[in-house]
Amino acid sequence: MSVAQSIFANLGAFLMSIIMTWIPYAGIELPIIDDKKEGSLLTAELISDTHIEMTELLRPEFLKAGFRNMKYAKNDIDVMVVDGDITNYADEPSLAYYYELINEYSPVPVITVAGNHDIGHAGDRDVTDISREEAMANFIRYSNEYYGTDHEHNYYSRDVEGFKFIILGDEVIDGGHWDGMDISDEQMAFFDKELAEGTKDGNPVFVCCHWPVDEINGQEIIYPDSGIDLAVNDIKTVMEKYENVIYISGHMHGGIRCTWAGEKYDMPIVEQVNGVTYVSLPTFGIVNMYGLLQAGTGMQMEVYGDEIIFRPRNFVTNQWFTNSVYTIDLV
Repeated sequence: MSVAQSIFANLGAFLMSIIMTWIPYAGIELPIIDDKKEGSLLTAELISDTHIEMTELLRPEFLKAGFRNMKYAKNDIDVMVVDGDITNYADEPSLAYYYELINEYSPVPVITVAGNHDIGHAGDRDVTDISREEAMANFIRYSNEYYGTDHEHNYYSRDVEGFKFIILGDEVIDGGHWDGMDISDEQMAFFDKELAEGTKDGNPVFVCCHWPVDEINGQEIIYPDSGIDLAVNDIKTVMEKYENVIYISGHMHGGIRCTWAGEKYDMPIVEQVNGVTYVSLPTFGIVNMYGLLQAGTGMQMEVYGDEIIFRPRNFVTNQWFTNSVYTIDLV
């Protein structure tokens, strides 16, 4: 089913989710530099789908504006996650430009995740003639240069303020896919081991992967057949072995929806299933649907001793959407 067919098939939910994002008006707070309560152990800014391309001027400006707003935050921010589709067509000049932007403008370290546009769309629209394998190699190389590391794969982990972030990535097996993701047995074993290590002391672990998990966060309504196929790569069962696992994805281009609309139409942006918390990020660079349509949106994630708070926001305008805040209790 195409995106257009999906919208018309669920038109009532689509329109209602847009309306309920904006009202009540008390749910929108105009310019505030930061919104956080005392005692945060970790604060992360989460965005996805920047879709940087050299011929498009507006998206890089969105990213610069978001970084500038972070710089003036009243409270400390520890890290930013950019959860895939960094570029639009997997071309190296756009990838290099993205890293120029984060090096020059980001006031905090940035965790960068590869998406389908960064690898699967290599050669799309004649922007570049590299293979998917070459696009993946470029992504790994730029990541290593930024971190000062030498990891060999498109998956790795990073520790931030004592918390583990696990980054999953497409491995381009047998030529790869345009929009899909390949996960090897080796990556699955790595994933299991990192989850065990990160959760052993009761801390939450944050899994960053561009693709959503099938049938979660309204995936089948918003973007059918776009998630990780659990019949092939059952990462869901692996995560359910552990407590306090937070799975953060992008890809769906689903906008921010207030909690009421998310629950009413089974399209929550934050959802708990069998003990795992799934977070679906809106698109930062280009159009959103089934919710707030504007670009520049993402979330602030605050980790406390007993809970995690997700606060959707617009990084460009500094709007905070208090009718869309989710609080997740830790166990």
